[in-house]
Amino acid sequence: MDRLSSYITLASRKTILLVTATLITLTLIFTFSASIRESSIQLWQQQQLDSQRNNDCIANTATVHELPVEKLKWDQCLSPTSERETYLSIVIVSRMDDYAGNQHHRLQNFIDSAYLLAEHSQTTIELLIVEWNPPSDRRRVVDSFRFRHSNYLTYRVITVPNGIHEALPNRGNSPLHEFEGKNVGIRFARGEFIVCTNQDDIWSHNFLNAVKSRVFEKNVIYLQRQDHHNIHDPLPPSIVRLPAFADDDVLFNACKLGDQDWGHYQLPKPLKVTTENILKVADQAGDFTMAHRETWKVPRGYREAGGVAWMDIEFICTAAWTFDIPVVYDENGFACHQDHQNIWEFNTEQHTDNKDIDMGEIMRKEKIYMNEEGKWALQDVDIWDLKLECQEFQGGLCW
Repeated sequence: MDRLSSYITLASRKTILLVTATLITLTLIFTFSASIRESSIQLWQQQQLDSQRNNDCIANTATVHELPVEKLKWDQCLSPTSERETYLSIVIVSRMDDYAGNQHHRLQNFIDSAYLLAEHSQTTIELLIVEWNPPSDRRRVVDSFRFRHSNYLTYRVITVPNGIHEALPNRGNSPLHEFEGKNVGIRFARGEFIVCTNQDDIWSHNFLNAVKSRVFEKNVIYLQRQDHHNIHDPLPPSIVRLPAFADDDVLFNACKLGDQDWGHYQLPKPLKVTTENILKVADQAGDFTMAHRETWKVPRGYREAGGVAWMDIEFICTAAWTFDIPVVYDENGFACHQDHQNIWEFNTEQHTDNKDIDMGEIMRKEKIYMNEEGKWALQDVDIWDLKLECQEFQGGLCW
């Protein structure tokens, strides 16, 4: 009986030890697993932060404009210089209330066209979107569109808040100032050359070839021929009708405008701009005006009068006649316009009042129309205090 009791006691002890060892092992496994899981989460979070610091992508596009902003990082985002040289800055002005009439898919096509331009030319390009006076009840631009990653393309979104918008002259209570916004883009652009365009355009094979051929020079204004926007069926070559969210092949080949000798694009010689040809030469200049970054600053950008039309033509008058900057007008065309109803012509109360401007007086150098030195592109506004925003990123998804 004593021997049996000893066996039972020994067995009980072994069982207790086994159970204890099992519990200890399970506890260690659980603790180790939790530690690994926590470390993995911390590593993922750190990768997201590092990704954003390195401008690879933005992990949460919905709230990026609500995050605290460091003054140093803000200054770096707005700096007109960067670690790598940028050949071309593409500047547009937009906002998310569909102010231009069914604009959203056209803007996505435009963004994708910039991506294709960078990829096919293998040229360092930045797409600089000036988001003007964003509506409080809409998503921001950066949270509404696809920005694909390219080693050649950098994206920047500079947001001009309502407080700045309300402080500026405004004809017809327009929600957006196109030319003031383009001036902001010109001020902060990093490209050697800056092209001011609109969100309705896509790039032609001619422009791709011209970029690849490096044909552009300093101290020249570059313009293109483009058909009027109010021409519809049958569409002329420079007005295209694209499906929403066109694929790359459709988008890339929608605006050829001619055969190419790749790498050997030829520009025409500068022409003499006169009052007889100014309306032809500068017509649709809002869709394409290009110059070296220093050349843009000579006429001090577009004159800021609070209107939404005519300032593109006036800029050409000032550049060509007040400052004798040569103008190259390419009949072949650098961009195509996506077809849509022209709503600007119906909003005449928002147009700049130019009835008292005599272009002959500008040509004869009798009158000058331009911004005051230091009082354009928000240079006389405390943009930090008034909460101008800036995001810089390379595109792609943070997965």
